[in-house]
Amino acid sequence: MSNVVNMKDYRKKIASESSDAIRDGLIPIEFAIGINNREQCLDKMSTYGVSSIHVRSVNGDPTALLYLIGVGDAILLNKKILATEEIPEAEIERRIDLIQMMENMNFVGMDSLWESFSSQSESVL
Repeated sequence: MSNVVNMKDYRKKIASESSDAIRDGLIPIEFAIGINNREQCLDKMSTYGVSSIHVRSVNGDPTALLYLIGVGDAILLNKKILATEEIPEAEIERRIDLIQMMENMNFVGMDSLWESFSSQSESVL
């Protein structure tokens, strides 16, 4: 007879990261905000008071860094942008699609993806 194994029991627990970020998964800030410029993403995050960033270095190139944000924070940030900024209709539709996509993500799969080519660095709060 076989045993059922819960893969969540084998995930690495990182003490420096908040339990909320671990529970809801991490994604790159550029994807989360829908802007392909890291500096603009960081500016947008600081404007709306989101400060929990998790930095990981890419294996094989210690100078290349991934800036990750919790999916819950990313959804909240996009909702704040929709509520406060005057943006075109096409941008509104794109942000709504982005929110829906993040709400349906496979967090264990995403975490495994980042772990496969990155290593833990210091979290910036």
